[in-house]
Amino acid sequence: MKILLIIFVLIIWTETLADQSPGPGPEYADVVFLVDSSDHLGPKSFPFVKTFINKMINSLPIETNKYRVALAQYSDEFHSEFHLNTFKGRSPMLNHLKMNFQFIGGSLQIGKALQEAHRTYFSTPTNGRDRKQFPPILVVLASAESEDEVEEASKALQKDGVKIISVGVQKASEENLKAMATSRFHFNLRTIRDLSTFSQNMTQIIKDVTKYKEGAINADMQVPFPMSCQKDSLADLVFLVDESLGTRGNLRHLQTFLENITSSMDVKENCMRLGLISYSSSAKTISFLKSSTTQSEFKQQIKNLSIQVGKSNTGAAIEHMRRDGFSESYGSRRAQGVPQIAVLVTHRPSDDKVHDAALNLRLEDVTVFALSIQGANNTQLQEIVSYPPEQTISMLKSYADLETYSTKFLKKLQNEIWSQISTYAEQRNLDKTGCVDTKEADIHFLIDGSSSIQEKEFEQIKRFMLEVTEMFSIGPDKVRVGVVQYSDNTEVEFYITDYSNDIDLRKAIFNIKQLTGRTYTGKALDYILQIIKNGSKDRMSKVPCYLIVLTDGMSMDRVMEPAERLRAEQITIHAVGIGAANKIELQEIAGKEEGVSFGQNFDALKSIKNEVVREICTEKGCEDMKADIMFLVDSSWSIGNENFRKMKIFMKNLLTKIQIGADKTQIGVVQFSDKTKEEFQLNRYFTRQEISDAIDRMSLINEGTFTGKALNFVGQYFTHSKGARLGAKKFLILITDGVAQDDVRDPARILRGKDVTIFSVGVYNANRSQLEEISGDGSLVFHVENFDHLKALERKLVFRVCALHDCKRITGLDVVFVLDHSGSIKKQYQDHMINLTIHLVKKADVGRNGVQFGALKYSDQPNILFYLNTYSNRSAIIENLRMRRDTGGNTYTAKALKHANALFTEEHGSRIKENVKQMLIVITDGKSRDHDELNDTASELRDKGITIFAVGVGKANQKELEGMAGNKNNTIYVDNFDKLKDVFTLVQESMCTEAPEVCSLQEADVIFLCDGSDRVSNSDFVTMTTFLSDLIDNFDIQSQRMKIGTAQFGSNYQSIIDLKNSLTKTQWKNQIQNVSKSSGFPRIDFALKKVSNMFNLYAGGRRNAGVPQTLVVITSGDPHYNVADAVKTLKDLGICILVLGIGDVSKEQLLPITGNSEKIITFQDFDKLKNVDVRKRIIREICQSCGKTNCFMDIVVGFDISTHVQGQPLFQGHPQLESYLPGILEDISSIRGVSCGAGTEVQVSLAFKVNNDQEFPAKFQIYQKAVFDSLLQVNVSGPTHLNAQFLQSLWDTFKNKSASRGQVLLIFSDGLQGESNIMLENQSDRLKEAGLDALLVVSLNTTAHHEFSNFEFGKGFNYRTHLTIGMRELGKKLSQYLGNIAERTCCYTFCKCPGIPGPHGTRGPQAMKGSQGLKGSKGHRGEDGDPGVRGDAGPQGDKGIAGCPGEQGEKGPKGFSGPKGGHGDDGFDGLDGEEGSHGFPGIKGEKGDPGSQGSPGSRGVPGQCGEKGFPGDPGNPGQNSNIKGQKGSKGEQGRQGRAGQKGVQGSPSSTGSRGREGRRGLQGVSGEPGNPGPTGTLGAEGLQGPQGSQGNPGRKGEKGSQGHKGPQGSPGPMGAKGSTGRPGLLGKKGEPGLLGDPGPVGQTGQRGRQGDSGIPGYGQMGRKGIKGPRGFPGDVGQKGDIGDPGIPGGPGPKGFRGLALTVGLRGEEGSQGLPGPPGQRGIKGMAGQPVYSQCDLIRFLRERS
Repeated sequence: MKILLIIFVLIIWTETLADQSPGPGPEYADVVFLVDSSDHLGPKSFPFVKTFINKMINSLPIETNKYRVALAQYSDEFHSEFHLNTFKGRSPMLNHLKMNFQFIGGSLQIGKALQEAHRTYFSTPTNGRDRKQFPPILVVLASAESEDEVEEASKALQKDGVKIISVGVQKASEENLKAMATSRFHFNLRTIRDLSTFSQNMTQIIKDVTKYKEGAINADMQVPFPMSCQKDSLADLVFLVDESLGTRGNLRHLQTFLENITSSMDVKENCMRLGLISYSSSAKTISFLKSSTTQSEFKQQIKNLSIQVGKSNTGAAIEHMRRDGFSESYGSRRAQGVPQIAVLVTHRPSDDKVHDAALNLRLEDVTVFALSIQGANNTQLQEIVSYPPEQTISMLKSYADLETYSTKFLKKLQNEIWSQISTYAEQRNLDKTGCVDTKEADIHFLIDGSSSIQEKEFEQIKRFMLEVTEMFSIGPDKVRVGVVQYSDNTEVEFYITDYSNDIDLRKAIFNIKQLTGRTYTGKALDYILQIIKNGSKDRMSKVPCYLIVLTDGMSMDRVMEPAERLRAEQITIHAVGIGAANKIELQEIAGKEEGVSFGQNFDALKSIKNEVVREICTEKGCEDMKADIMFLVDSSWSIGNENFRKMKIFMKNLLTKIQIGADKTQIGVVQFSDKTKEEFQLNRYFTRQEISDAIDRMSLINEGTFTGKALNFVGQYFTHSKGARLGAKKFLILITDGVAQDDVRDPARILRGKDVTIFSVGVYNANRSQLEEISGDGSLVFHVENFDHLKALERKLVFRVCALHDCKRITGLDVVFVLDHSGSIKKQYQDHMINLTIHLVKKADVGRNGVQFGALKYSDQPNILFYLNTYSNRSAIIENLRMRRDTGGNTYTAKALKHANALFTEEHGSRIKENVKQMLIVITDGKSRDHDELNDTASELRDKGITIFAVGVGKANQKELEGMAGNKNNTIYVDNFDKLKDVFTLVQESMCTEAPEVCSLQEADVIFLCDGSDRVSNSDFVTMTTFLSDLIDNFDIQSQRMKIGTAQFGSNYQSIIDLKNSLTKTQWKNQIQNVSKSSGFPRIDFALKKVSNMFNLYAGGRRNAGVPQTLVVITSGDPHYNVADAVKTLKDLGICILVLGIGDVSKEQLLPITGNSEKIITFQDFDKLKNVDVRKRIIREICQSCGKTNCFMDIVVGFDISTHVQGQPLFQGHPQLESYLPGILEDISSIRGVSCGAGTEVQVSLAFKVNNDQEFPAKFQIYQKAVFDSLLQVNVSGPTHLNAQFLQSLWDTFKNKSASRGQVLLIFSDGLQGESNIMLENQSDRLKEAGLDALLVVSLNTTAHHEFSNFEFGKGFNYRTHLTIGMRELGKKLSQYLGNIAERTCCYTFCKCPGIPGPHGTRGPQAMKGSQGLKGSKGHRGEDGDPGVRGDAGPQGDKGIAGCPGEQGEKGPKGFSGPKGGHGDDGFDGLDGEEGSHGFPGIKGEKGDPGSQGSPGSRGVPGQCGEKGFPGDPGNPGQNSNIKGQKGSKGEQGRQGRAGQKGVQGSPSSTGSRGREGRRGLQGVSGEPGNPGPTGTLGAEGLQGPQGSQGNPGRKGEKGSQGHKGPQGSPGPMGAKGSTGRPGLLGKKGEPGLLGDPGPVGQTGQRGRQGDSGIPGYGQMGRKGIKGPRGFPGDVGQKGDIGDPGIPGGPGPKGFRGLALTVGLRGEEGSQGLPGPPGQRGIKGMAGQPVYSQCDLIRFLRERS
């Protein structure tokens, strides 16, 4: 019996453990939807419920062994629609919904419905399904409070194991929802429309509830993250509200607005965080971001708002919000990539300045919106909000309007969150794609560097230039960039020919320093004209030239004429104005309105950059675009006639930006409501005017919105019968303002399946989730607040179409054209064929590292036109192809292919052994005469790895084409040569498919972490491993420069391939394809913790060598668990994380893994991995710099050569310096990365200080050989001497003395020449305190190198090493010192241990002599040369008589040798420590002579104010004097005086000279208009006067209402005097008045407090003053550094033996003598032999510190 009892207990215990086990739990469930169909919901809202159920059925995997679904509806009666086992799949369910699911109506009795649902669905057997494996779930939807009790019925369900999810809409009771729900699974939506958005979250909620176990979580288990956030509910949002509201009504309106916004947000700790700050005179935080983590908590905080009286100090409040509201310690998640949003609500102008505070806030990536209630100053608000202000400022008449506006404003907030997280990266990628066609261009920047621009604002200018240039491919034959900066003066930062790659260009832009001065834009425009002309001479052919002018103020000279001269040279100008820039002047510069961009603040440049880039790239990106575009236009009643008119204007404006024609772009239009109506099909009109007129004739249908039906209807218009063309890209542009009343998902999917790209433009009420369903990609969706904002989309939308109309990225190919030139090819046929080849050349990235082209023509015999390595630039290839060639003979294609094989050899430029893909394109119009050999010849080429693409025309044989190509997919046939233009895109696509994506990284460590959990099916896992296998072809793993590893995760983590592997590509592929899928619940949190080990040194990682580290996570769902700690560890190690999310997962869910939405890519299914473009996109993302930061170091190189005389070359007499200096400069300019971030570069800027500032001014620049060449040309002004003044002049070269940049002085010196060592040491100490990181001296005299050691610093442990110009590897040694300084400056690391230098490599074998190239074709006759230069000088004259030799100088006296020191105690052997400032005290020496008075110590902390003293005696009266005294310090601002009485009107005086135009004051309050005077008679027309001078442009006033125009009336009677107005704001400080007569001498005032220490002045040293009275003892200063030990004194002479006397009494102790003078610093001792290495000692210190 006992045994049975024990067994029973064990069984119960085992089942309990199973129930509480931390395993993954059940995956699927039986789900019953119980939906409200009562009168409270209403028949109008019921379709939204129907759509919700429709979406839920579509989103759940409904199968026999997965989810089963049942449906019921209720009011006061219960109606079962279908049971769990009624339908086996989703299609019959959807049919039932469509046909039978109708509204019931009645009262609301939830309790009764719960009981019926319990009886109907959960009391019967479950058809053999285990409830533990398939738990029952009830989803209850309610719209109001129940008329009966719900708690008892819900408890009965839960007791029976049913889990309940409650969802409320409209007026649902929160209490009812909580009473029904299991745990926290209750949700209350504000409106019925929110159900559509909520459906996307509902799928995840059901999954979470399926796994949920009430009270069964083990204490040791990690609790999963809370449920996923609702869509567009991941942000940190802070409200800043003005509490000076005036009335309680306004307060209530404001509180209601905040409550409405809160109710619609998913307020949770990991989702939406809300903060609230109020202000008037001062700011007060009511709720921090981390304080309120639920809706109810934040709503409670809203009630704490109250009415306050005070000033409107908005600027101070914004600064308070930046400091506290968005502080990480108070809950901000900025570091995790969560959007930061601020909302200002105010009704009055600010009493303080707002510009700087708002700029600082926005520079911290906070997006600022403003709600402007009538009375607010909109000019100030434009300074506060983010760009563009038209979309971020909402203007309302009163606080009462806030409540109704809350719905629209909520959409605005959600759009911002969606844009930042979901679409920003995708749209940026599209913009970059659109710029690929701009392959050749010259871009010049002319940037304002005047004093009105702050340092942080100038940094924004540099960031703007960087982001513009990043959109292009930089190179001598690609896009070139030059920069000129101007103020009073104009300075070339770098010419367009200086930098030939993007890395050096980026460094050069970072290196630009601001000029300061005034703004002379006109002079700068004239200056840059010649620079642009000179730069264009280096081009072989003419390329587009662009000038981007950026300024923040009005020019002090005229700009129109210089700008016209620039435009006359075909230079396109884009003018960017910020802040005080004048818009009229900007238009004069650009010449057209489209070329002007304006922003109120410098951070607007981030958005303006996109406008400028599109302006540049549209020209080439849209060139020759061939597309079929259909407009599908919403014509429902919600549009209205006025908005319908605006929509038509929008369509017509788009037409102006597109080339229309039968061979270009075709346009068609269909409009829809509840019915669809064709306006015109694609091939109806072929001119812009015809299409525009047809659009004007459109009229509003004015019914419902059936978008799905319209999508089905418009599909037929992309067929040939309706005008669509072969090879033309198909686009649909949908414009709508409402929610579709039918299903849109399936019609849109069918349309996209026909290769139609759908752009969705939604206005106001449009449902963005529906728009995303229609387009299938969020980056193709545009959502605006109203129809007026459509204009801002015009250029963006057209640019997106141009970006997607063809494949653009063709790189990394060797392509050979084989062109039929037989007798059947006529002249015009030849032109068509050549046009195809030229089109392909234009689209390719031509170059030695890009695409190479070769060509041959053939008929009876083949003839090579040029080899793959003949030309390296596009224009030369095109010029050769265009040459007219004779045709004739027969078609021997096999012979031509055999001959083409010779072009695919290394000798002729083929890169086949470098794994570059080889492609042959043959174009023929007839059957081959040697067709018997054709297949075998082509097969040999294909076996060699050459892809053949065959284009046949006319009588070409299809079988021959397929025989050459090997498959039909690589063939194209057209009837005649004229139709070749229709297949340009098809051939281009084939090249694009063949072309690999070239990785720009030279080296990297990459780990792929793959999802192998149960959420990934076996087939999808195979797709993923195949994707990785294909991906490896794009990386060079043979050389080990790129190391690739893999791992997978499920319930466990598994490492598959380590970085230290030595696998070949074939072995790597085999190993990854043979991996078995893991299984279990996806524990990505464990995987992220463990995968960091794969980057360690022992596993093959190269983090310490500065190699970029990248982790690519491929997952099919959200993390579920808290991954924050694991992600932080990875990021601290400098590992960049890229996430590829596949399936039902959003970027918001994956953001915790990356902390950067730009590093997340999502796809709907695994099949997308098979797409070539997707693979290329992943490679680009891996190979891009991952948020790479730079460590900056500025080095001033000085030359101290005492033997120079005026006019000598810099290097005269020092050949070693001339020889070694280039190598030294190369070494110190290429320091490897630092330890605090893998891939972080050290950017070194050099400035050269030579004794000739006029000819060679010291300017920081990126080192290039051209810099050294210019040094060779420098003639010095005389000798230099290494003294304190020389060091100071070098230090003054650093204009920006920033602690964040390393700052080093490097001096090449031929010796001290008697300069004072002590003065040099003191100056060195001063520079070190001022922020200098190192002072290094290289001796040009090998015997005098030790004399610099006393004042050098910055060598670290090697401070005893002396540097001389001839020493071995001097550059490497300097580079090592600078590397240590970079570690200290950028990583705050004390030191780093260098590795042991490796042995020199063996000398490589001598290369084989290359084969002789083919004889080049005869060149064209050159142009006539310029007149020759003057001939050389004549023969040298006779040698003069030698002069007498000079007398030999006397030998200098030998210096005194220093006294020998005493023998010190033997110390322990140690290694060379870093040169420190603390020495051990020496042995006490003899009493020295009294020392001179030391220099005063640093100023102590001011003492407390003493008590008020007695008044002093009156001083002697001063004498009257007419000499003007010094200008006094500026006094405090006085209070504003009252307005004086109106003075008597004075008599008119003569017109004075026009003064300077004053700064415009703030706009005053408009006065009340006077009564209109009586209508006067029309006067006679006067003579036309002379044209006046152009006045200063006035500020644009607010648009007034248009009155009836009448004749001029006579002046009305003068109105009564108005009451005195409120004093205006303080005006600008006036000019100082004339000096008045001195007043009578006043009584002597009391002595004031001691003022603060002034800024040190500059000037000559004054005479020594008389000794002042002894001051009070100051506070004890900080303890000084311990000085160097003195030289131990030698033993004194032996004294005389004293007389033996009786011992006397001990005398009193004498007073201590005065301190002796400091002894001279001794010569440093020899270096000891170290017992331990540097690293051993550091390790020893770390272990014991």
